[in-house]
Amino acid sequence: MKIIYRLAVTISAFCAVATVISAQSIEKRINEDSYFGASVYRPYVFYEIEDTPAPKGFKPFYISHFGRHGSRHQADNNATRAYNILKKADSAGILSERGKNLYADISTLVDEHRGQMGHLTPRGAQEHRRLARRMKTRFPAVFKSKERTHVFCQSSVYPRCLMSMTNFTTSLQSEAPRLDFEYVTGEKYMDVLAHDFYNSKEIFASDEKMYDSLLRVYLDPEPMMKRFFIDDDEAVKSVITDTTRLLKGLYTISSICECVDYMNINLFDKYFTKEEIVGMYIPYNNRICGNYGNSIEFGDRCNWAAKWLLEDFVTRADKALEEGSGMAADLRFAHDTGVMPMAALMGLEGFGMKYPRAEAHKYFDTAVQMTMATNFQMVFYRNRKGEILVKMLYNERETIIPSLPTYSGPYYSWPDLRAYLEPLFEDKTPPEV
Repeated sequence: MKIIYRLAVTISAFCAVATVISAQSIEKRINEDSYFGASVYRPYVFYEIEDTPAPKGFKPFYISHFGRHGSRHQADNNATRAYNILKKADSAGILSERGKNLYADISTLVDEHRGQMGHLTPRGAQEHRRLARRMKTRFPAVFKSKERTHVFCQSSVYPRCLMSMTNFTTSLQSEAPRLDFEYVTGEKYMDVLAHDFYNSKEIFASDEKMYDSLLRVYLDPEPMMKRFFIDDDEAVKSVITDTTRLLKGLYTISSICECVDYMNINLFDKYFTKEEIVGMYIPYNNRICGNYGNSIEFGDRCNWAAKWLLEDFVTRADKALEEGSGMAADLRFAHDTGVMPMAALMGLEGFGMKYPRAEAHKYFDTAVQMTMATNFQMVFYRNRKGEILVKMLYNERETIIPSLPTYSGPYYSWPDLRAYLEPLFEDKTPPEV
Protein backbone atom coordinates (compact mmCIF):
# COMPACT_ATOMS: atom_id res chain seq x y z
CA MET A 1 0.00 0.00 0.00
CA LYS A 2 2.85 2.41 0.85
CA ILE A 3 4.49 1.84 -2.56
CA ILE A 4 1.20 2.50 -4.37
CA TYR A 5 0.73 5.74 -2.41
CA ARG A 6 4.27 6.88 -3.15
CA LEU A 7 3.86 6.15 -6.85
CA ALA A 8 0.59 8.10 -6.93
CA VAL A 9 2.28 11.11 -5.35
CA THR A 10 5.12 10.91 -7.89
CA ILE A 11 2.78 10.67 -10.88
CA SER A 12 0.66 13.55 -9.58
CA ALA A 13 3.70 15.76 -9.18
CA PHE A 14 4.89 14.96 -12.70
CA CYS A 15 1.49 15.65 -14.24
CA ALA A 16 1.32 19.03 -12.50
CA VAL A 17 4.68 20.04 -13.95
CA ALA A 18 3.82 18.71 -17.42
CA THR A 19 0.58 20.74 -17.43
CA VAL A 20 2.42 23.95 -16.63
CA ILE A 21 4.97 23.37 -19.39
CA SER A 22 2.42 22.53 -22.09
CA ALA A 23 0.14 25.44 -21.20
CA GLN A 24 2.74 28.07 -22.07
CA SER A 25 3.31 28.18 -25.79
CA ILE A 26 6.56 29.31 -27.37
CA GLU A 27 4.70 32.17 -29.03
CA LYS A 28 3.31 33.40 -25.71
CA ARG A 29 6.71 33.27 -24.02
CA ILE A 30 8.46 35.17 -26.80
CA ASN A 31 5.69 37.77 -26.92
CA GLU A 32 6.30 38.39 -23.23
CA ASP A 33 10.11 38.39 -23.52
CA SER A 34 11.94 38.17 -26.83
CA TYR A 35 14.94 36.52 -25.15
CA PHE A 36 12.93 33.35 -24.72
CA GLY A 37 13.92 33.04 -28.37
CA ALA A 38 17.61 32.83 -27.46
CA SER A 39 17.45 29.07 -26.82
CA VAL A 40 20.57 27.77 -25.04
CA TYR A 41 22.02 31.30 -25.10
CA ARG A 42 19.38 32.62 -22.70
CA PRO A 43 20.96 33.71 -19.40
CA TYR A 44 20.08 31.89 -16.20
CA VAL A 45 16.79 32.82 -14.51
CA PHE A 46 16.80 33.01 -10.72
CA TYR A 47 13.40 31.94 -9.45
CA GLU A 48 12.23 32.14 -5.86
CA ILE A 49 13.36 29.02 -4.01
CA GLU A 50 10.79 26.73 -2.45
CA ASP A 51 11.68 23.62 -0.44
CA THR A 52 9.48 20.74 0.58
CA PRO A 53 10.41 20.05 4.24
CA ALA A 54 12.50 16.92 4.67
CA PRO A 55 11.00 14.05 6.64
CA LYS A 56 11.39 14.51 10.40
CA GLY A 57 14.92 13.97 11.66
CA PHE A 58 16.70 14.26 8.29
CA LYS A 59 19.37 16.94 7.80
CA PRO A 60 21.45 17.74 4.67
CA PHE A 61 25.16 16.87 4.88
CA TYR A 62 26.54 16.45 1.32
CA ILE A 63 25.84 17.94 -2.13
CA SER A 64 26.83 16.62 -5.56
CA HIS A 65 26.59 19.32 -8.22
CA PHE A 66 26.90 19.85 -11.98
CA GLY A 67 26.82 23.35 -13.47
CA ARG A 68 26.92 24.46 -17.06
CA HIS A 69 29.18 27.46 -17.59
CA GLY A 70 27.50 30.84 -17.16
CA SER A 71 26.56 33.38 -19.79
CA ARG A 72 29.32 33.72 -22.35
CA HIS A 73 30.36 35.50 -25.50
CA GLN A 74 29.26 33.89 -28.74
CA ALA A 75 31.37 31.04 -30.06
CA ASP A 76 29.35 30.16 -33.15
CA ASN A 77 31.06 30.92 -36.48
CA ASN A 78 27.66 31.78 -37.97
CA ALA A 79 27.80 35.09 -36.10
CA THR A 80 31.05 36.05 -37.82
CA ARG A 81 29.69 34.89 -41.17
CA ALA A 82 26.66 37.19 -40.80
CA TYR A 83 28.99 40.11 -40.08
CA ASN A 84 31.11 39.30 -43.13
CA ILE A 85 28.02 39.07 -45.35
CA LEU A 86 26.74 42.45 -44.14
CA LYS A 87 30.20 43.96 -44.52
CA LYS A 88 30.29 42.81 -48.14
CA ALA A 89 26.75 44.11 -48.65
CA ASP A 90 27.70 47.48 -47.22
CA SER A 91 30.68 47.73 -49.55
CA ALA A 92 28.39 46.86 -52.48
CA GLY A 93 25.95 49.63 -51.46
CA ILE A 94 22.95 47.31 -51.17
CA LEU A 95 22.05 47.92 -47.50
CA SER A 96 18.95 49.93 -46.69
CA GLU A 97 19.07 52.51 -43.89
CA ARG A 98 17.67 49.83 -41.58
CA GLY A 99 20.31 47.42 -42.84
CA LYS A 100 23.07 49.95 -42.19
CA ASN A 101 21.88 50.34 -38.60
CA LEU A 102 21.85 46.56 -38.19
CA TYR A 103 25.35 46.31 -39.64
CA ALA A 104 26.59 49.03 -37.26
CA ASP A 105 25.17 47.24 -34.20
CA ILE A 106 26.54 43.87 -35.29
CA SER A 107 29.93 45.47 -35.96
CA THR A 108 29.95 46.77 -32.39
CA LEU A 109 29.10 43.31 -31.07
CA VAL A 110 31.75 41.64 -33.23
CA ASP A 111 34.39 44.15 -32.08
CA GLU A 112 33.54 43.33 -28.47
CA HIS A 113 33.98 39.64 -29.24
CA ARG A 114 37.48 39.95 -30.66
CA GLY A 115 39.75 37.89 -28.44
CA GLN A 116 36.74 36.89 -26.30
CA MET A 117 34.96 34.27 -28.43
CA GLY A 118 33.35 31.72 -26.14
CA HIS A 119 34.66 33.29 -22.95
CA LEU A 120 32.60 33.99 -19.84
CA THR A 121 30.93 37.41 -19.63
CA PRO A 122 30.51 39.48 -16.44
CA ARG A 123 26.92 38.28 -16.30
CA GLY A 124 28.10 34.66 -16.42
CA ALA A 125 30.51 35.29 -13.55
CA GLN A 126 27.75 36.81 -11.45
CA GLU A 127 25.43 33.90 -12.20
CA HIS A 128 27.83 31.42 -10.64
CA ARG A 129 28.66 33.65 -7.69
CA ARG A 130 24.99 34.01 -6.94
CA LEU A 131 24.30 30.30 -7.39
CA ALA A 132 26.99 29.52 -4.81
CA ARG A 133 25.56 32.00 -2.31
CA ARG A 134 22.08 30.58 -2.76
CA MET A 135 23.37 27.04 -2.23
CA LYS A 136 25.10 28.06 0.99
CA THR A 137 22.02 29.92 2.25
CA ARG A 138 19.69 27.08 1.33
CA PHE A 139 21.76 24.26 2.86
CA PRO A 140 23.82 25.87 5.64
CA ALA A 141 24.21 22.60 7.54
CA VAL A 142 26.28 21.13 4.70
CA PHE A 143 28.91 23.84 5.01
CA LYS A 144 28.99 24.25 8.80
CA SER A 145 30.18 20.75 9.64
CA LYS A 146 33.59 20.54 11.32
CA GLU A 147 34.03 17.00 10.00
CA ARG A 148 33.10 17.70 6.37
CA THR A 149 35.19 20.51 4.92
CA HIS A 150 36.58 19.09 1.66
CA VAL A 151 35.16 20.17 -1.71
CA PHE A 152 36.32 18.40 -4.88
CA CYS A 153 36.01 20.55 -8.02
CA GLN A 154 36.44 19.28 -11.56
CA SER A 155 36.09 21.37 -14.68
CA SER A 156 36.05 21.16 -18.45
CA VAL A 157 39.28 22.45 -19.99
CA TYR A 158 37.43 25.36 -21.63
CA PRO A 159 38.20 28.73 -20.00
CA ARG A 160 34.51 29.63 -19.61
CA CYS A 161 34.05 26.56 -17.42
CA LEU A 162 37.24 27.17 -15.45
CA MET A 163 36.15 30.76 -14.83
CA SER A 164 32.67 29.61 -13.83
CA MET A 165 34.28 27.25 -11.31
CA THR A 166 36.51 30.03 -10.03
CA ASN A 167 33.61 32.41 -9.48
CA PHE A 168 31.43 29.75 -7.88
CA THR A 169 34.05 28.49 -5.44
CA THR A 170 35.41 31.94 -4.57
CA SER A 171 31.89 33.02 -3.68
CA LEU A 172 31.25 29.82 -1.71
CA GLN A 173 34.48 30.13 0.25
CA SER A 174 33.72 33.73 1.15
CA GLU A 175 30.52 32.41 2.73
CA ALA A 176 32.17 29.35 4.28
CA PRO A 177 35.89 30.03 4.97
CA ARG A 178 36.36 26.63 6.64
CA LEU A 179 36.07 24.80 3.31
CA ASP A 180 39.11 23.26 1.63
CA PHE A 181 38.93 23.17 -2.18
CA GLU A 182 40.68 20.75 -4.54
CA TYR A 183 40.72 21.65 -8.25
CA VAL A 184 41.29 19.41 -11.28
CA THR A 185 40.90 19.64 -15.05
CA GLY A 186 42.23 17.88 -18.15
CA GLU A 187 41.21 15.45 -20.87
CA LYS A 188 40.77 12.73 -18.26
CA TYR A 189 37.95 14.75 -16.74
CA MET A 190 36.54 15.79 -20.10
CA ASP A 191 35.81 12.11 -20.74
CA VAL A 192 33.58 12.22 -17.68
CA LEU A 193 32.08 15.72 -17.88
CA ALA A 194 31.66 16.04 -21.64
CA HIS A 195 32.11 12.62 -23.21
CA ASP A 196 31.73 12.68 -26.98
CA PHE A 197 28.53 11.27 -28.41
CA TYR A 198 28.62 8.09 -30.45
CA ASN A 199 29.51 9.10 -34.05
CA SER A 200 28.88 12.75 -33.13
CA LYS A 201 29.99 14.13 -36.52
CA GLU A 202 27.23 12.20 -38.23
CA ILE A 203 24.70 13.52 -35.71
CA PHE A 204 25.73 17.14 -36.12
CA ALA A 205 25.86 17.00 -39.93
CA SER A 206 22.39 15.47 -40.12
CA ASP A 207 20.94 17.98 -37.67
CA GLU A 208 22.45 20.90 -39.59
CA LYS A 209 20.62 19.79 -42.73
CA MET A 210 17.41 19.54 -40.73
CA TYR A 211 18.04 23.02 -39.32
CA ASP A 212 18.33 24.49 -42.80
CA SER A 213 15.15 22.73 -43.91
CA LEU A 214 13.16 23.89 -40.87
CA LEU A 215 14.25 27.50 -41.37
CA ARG A 216 12.62 27.40 -44.78
CA VAL A 217 9.44 26.02 -43.20
CA TYR A 218 9.11 28.35 -40.20
CA LEU A 219 10.62 31.60 -41.48
CA ASP A 220 9.78 33.70 -44.53
CA PRO A 221 12.98 35.63 -45.27
CA GLU A 222 11.42 38.10 -47.72
CA PRO A 223 10.18 40.72 -45.21
CA MET A 224 13.62 40.80 -43.59
CA MET A 225 15.43 40.99 -46.90
CA LYS A 226 13.25 43.95 -47.96
CA ARG A 227 13.84 45.59 -44.60
CA PHE A 228 17.62 45.33 -44.64
CA PHE A 229 18.45 45.63 -48.35
CA ILE A 230 17.65 48.02 -51.18
CA ASP A 231 14.85 47.35 -53.64
CA ASP A 232 17.05 45.82 -56.32
CA ASP A 233 16.68 42.02 -56.40
CA GLU A 234 19.39 41.47 -58.97
CA ALA A 235 21.98 43.53 -57.06
CA VAL A 236 21.06 41.92 -53.74
CA LYS A 237 21.20 38.38 -55.13
CA SER A 238 24.63 39.02 -56.60
CA VAL A 239 25.96 39.49 -53.05
CA ILE A 240 23.56 37.46 -50.86
CA THR A 241 23.91 34.07 -52.50
CA ASP A 242 22.85 32.07 -49.42
CA THR A 243 19.93 33.59 -47.50
CA THR A 244 19.80 30.70 -45.05
CA ARG A 245 23.41 31.26 -44.05
CA LEU A 246 22.68 34.92 -43.34
CA LEU A 247 19.56 34.12 -41.29
CA LYS A 248 21.45 31.62 -39.16
CA GLY A 249 24.12 34.19 -38.47
CA LEU A 250 21.65 36.94 -37.61
CA TYR A 251 19.93 34.60 -35.15
CA THR A 252 23.19 33.54 -33.54
CA ILE A 253 24.50 37.06 -32.93
CA SER A 254 21.07 38.32 -31.80
CA SER A 255 20.61 35.52 -29.30
CA ILE A 256 23.80 36.37 -27.39
CA CYS A 257 22.89 40.00 -26.69
CA GLU A 258 21.47 39.44 -23.19
CA CYS A 259 24.64 37.59 -22.19
CA VAL A 260 26.56 40.79 -22.99
CA ASP A 261 23.88 43.02 -21.48
CA TYR A 262 26.44 45.66 -20.49
CA MET A 263 26.53 46.68 -24.17
CA ASN A 264 22.83 47.62 -24.15
CA ILE A 265 22.18 46.20 -27.62
CA ASN A 266 19.01 44.18 -28.20
CA LEU A 267 18.92 43.04 -31.82
CA PHE A 268 15.79 40.92 -31.35
CA ASP A 269 13.52 43.77 -30.29
CA LYS A 270 15.18 46.40 -32.47
CA TYR A 271 15.16 44.61 -35.81
CA PHE A 272 12.82 41.59 -35.79
CA THR A 273 9.13 40.92 -35.25
CA LYS A 274 8.01 38.46 -32.60
CA GLU A 275 6.84 36.12 -35.35
CA GLU A 276 10.30 36.18 -36.92
CA ILE A 277 11.94 35.40 -33.57
CA VAL A 278 9.62 32.41 -33.19
CA GLY A 279 10.49 31.34 -36.73
CA MET A 280 14.21 31.49 -35.96
CA TYR A 281 13.91 29.88 -32.53
CA ILE A 282 11.98 26.73 -33.41
CA PRO A 283 14.50 25.41 -35.99
CA TYR A 284 17.42 26.18 -33.68
CA ASN A 285 15.71 24.63 -30.66
CA ASN A 286 15.08 21.48 -32.68
CA ARG A 287 18.67 21.38 -33.90
CA ILE A 288 19.92 21.51 -30.31
CA CYS A 289 17.51 18.75 -29.34
CA GLY A 290 18.81 16.67 -32.21
CA ASN A 291 22.42 17.40 -31.26
CA TYR A 292 22.19 16.72 -27.50
CA GLY A 293 18.64 15.74 -26.60
CA ASN A 294 16.47 12.69 -26.27
CA SER A 295 15.36 12.56 -29.89
CA ILE A 296 14.04 9.42 -31.49
CA GLU A 297 16.76 9.66 -34.11
CA PHE A 298 19.85 10.23 -31.95
CA GLY A 299 18.78 10.20 -28.29
CA ASP A 300 20.33 6.84 -27.47
CA ARG A 301 23.68 7.92 -28.90
CA CYS A 302 23.65 11.17 -26.90
CA ASN A 303 22.45 9.58 -23.66
CA TRP A 304 25.12 6.89 -23.94
CA ALA A 305 27.79 9.57 -23.54
CA ALA A 306 26.31 10.57 -20.16
CA LYS A 307 26.98 7.16 -18.59
CA TRP A 308 30.43 8.26 -17.39
CA LEU A 309 29.02 11.40 -15.77
CA LEU A 310 26.20 9.56 -14.04
CA GLU A 311 28.67 6.95 -12.80
CA ASP A 312 30.77 9.79 -11.38
CA PHE A 313 27.78 11.04 -9.40
CA VAL A 314 27.14 7.61 -7.93
CA THR A 315 30.74 6.56 -7.19
CA ARG A 316 31.65 9.90 -5.63
CA ALA A 317 28.51 9.74 -3.51
CA ASP A 318 29.56 6.28 -2.34
CA LYS A 319 32.92 7.69 -1.23
CA ALA A 320 31.29 10.66 0.47
CA LEU A 321 29.05 8.32 2.45
CA GLU A 322 31.93 6.24 3.78
CA GLU A 323 32.61 6.52 7.49
CA GLY A 324 35.11 9.27 8.21
CA SER A 325 34.66 10.98 4.84
CA GLY A 326 35.43 14.67 5.02
CA MET A 327 33.57 15.45 1.78
CA ALA A 328 31.08 18.30 1.92
CA ALA A 329 30.50 18.64 -1.81
CA ASP A 330 31.50 17.46 -5.27
CA LEU A 331 31.31 20.28 -7.82
CA ARG A 332 31.47 19.89 -11.61
CA PHE A 333 31.61 22.63 -14.24
CA ALA A 334 31.13 21.85 -17.91
CA HIS A 335 28.60 22.18 -20.73
CA ASP A 336 25.02 21.60 -21.84
CA THR A 337 26.39 18.57 -23.69
CA GLY A 338 26.84 16.89 -20.31
CA VAL A 339 23.79 17.78 -18.26
CA MET A 340 21.17 17.51 -21.03
CA PRO A 341 21.96 13.88 -21.96
CA MET A 342 22.38 12.88 -18.30
CA ALA A 343 18.96 14.23 -17.40
CA ALA A 344 17.48 12.16 -20.22
CA LEU A 345 19.45 9.07 -19.25
CA MET A 346 18.15 9.38 -15.69
CA GLY A 347 14.59 9.97 -16.87
CA LEU A 348 14.16 13.26 -15.01
CA GLU A 349 10.79 14.92 -15.43
CA GLY A 350 10.65 16.81 -18.70
CA PHE A 351 13.58 14.87 -20.15
CA GLY A 352 12.68 11.18 -20.24
CA MET A 353 10.25 11.10 -23.16
CA LYS A 354 11.64 10.59 -26.66
CA TYR A 355 10.48 12.90 -29.43
CA PRO A 356 11.06 13.36 -33.18
CA ARG A 357 13.79 15.98 -33.54
CA ALA A 358 11.92 17.96 -36.21
CA GLU A 359 9.07 18.45 -33.71
CA ALA A 360 11.19 18.82 -30.59
CA HIS A 361 9.73 22.28 -29.80
CA LYS A 362 6.45 20.57 -28.94
CA TYR A 363 8.16 18.61 -26.17
CA PHE A 364 11.29 20.47 -25.08
CA ASP A 365 11.96 24.20 -24.67
CA THR A 366 15.69 24.89 -24.50
CA ALA A 367 15.13 28.49 -23.40
CA VAL A 368 13.51 27.13 -20.22
CA GLN A 369 15.26 23.81 -19.64
CA MET A 370 18.78 24.51 -20.93
CA THR A 371 19.78 28.12 -20.19
CA MET A 372 23.26 29.35 -19.42
CA ALA A 373 24.41 28.15 -15.98
CA THR A 374 21.88 25.30 -16.00
CA ASN A 375 22.57 23.12 -12.98
CA PHE A 376 21.69 19.81 -11.36
CA GLN A 377 22.20 18.75 -7.75
CA MET A 378 21.75 15.73 -5.58
CA VAL A 379 21.37 16.83 -1.96
CA PHE A 380 21.96 14.06 0.60
CA TYR A 381 20.14 13.95 3.94
CA ARG A 382 20.73 11.69 6.95
CA ASN A 383 19.02 10.97 10.25
CA ARG A 384 20.46 9.66 13.53
CA LYS A 385 19.77 6.09 12.47
CA GLY A 386 22.09 6.58 9.49
CA GLU A 387 19.33 6.36 6.89
CA ILE A 388 20.06 8.35 3.73
CA LEU A 389 17.60 10.33 1.61
CA VAL A 390 18.33 12.28 -1.57
CA LYS A 391 16.54 15.24 -3.08
CA MET A 392 17.32 16.19 -6.68
CA LEU A 393 17.25 19.76 -7.97
CA TYR A 394 17.22 20.92 -11.58
CA ASN A 395 17.96 24.61 -11.96
CA GLU A 396 17.49 24.82 -8.19
CA ARG A 397 13.95 23.44 -8.39
CA GLU A 398 12.91 20.15 -6.85
CA THR A 399 12.55 17.43 -9.46
CA ILE A 400 11.73 13.75 -9.64
CA ILE A 401 12.07 10.66 -11.80
CA PRO A 402 8.42 9.95 -12.66
CA SER A 403 8.99 6.21 -13.12
CA LEU A 404 10.60 5.80 -9.68
CA PRO A 405 8.50 6.08 -6.49
CA THR A 406 9.76 8.53 -3.90
CA TYR A 407 10.15 7.95 -0.17
CA SER A 408 8.26 11.14 0.64
CA GLY A 409 7.49 14.15 -1.54
CA PRO A 410 10.59 14.75 -3.72
CA TYR A 411 12.85 12.74 -1.38
CA TYR A 412 14.22 9.36 -2.46
CA SER A 413 15.73 6.61 -0.38
CA TRP A 414 19.36 6.53 -1.53
CA PRO A 415 19.44 2.69 -1.71
CA ASP A 416 16.36 2.80 -3.97
CA LEU A 417 17.71 5.63 -6.13
CA ARG A 418 21.15 4.06 -6.38
CA ALA A 419 19.66 0.71 -7.41
CA TYR A 420 17.76 2.51 -10.16
CA LEU A 421 20.76 4.52 -11.40
CA GLU A 422 23.49 1.88 -11.43
CA PRO A 423 22.08 -0.23 -14.29
CA LEU A 424 21.84 2.92 -16.40
CA PHE A 425 25.63 3.29 -16.62
CA GLU A 426 26.97 -0.25 -16.01
CA ASP A 427 26.85 -1.34 -19.64
CA LYS A 428 28.83 1.13 -21.74
CA THR A 429 28.50 -0.78 -25.00
CA PRO A 430 27.87 1.78 -27.78
CA PRO A 431 24.25 1.83 -29.00
CA GLU A 432 23.35 0.23 -32.29
CA VAL A 433 23.17 2.69 -35.19
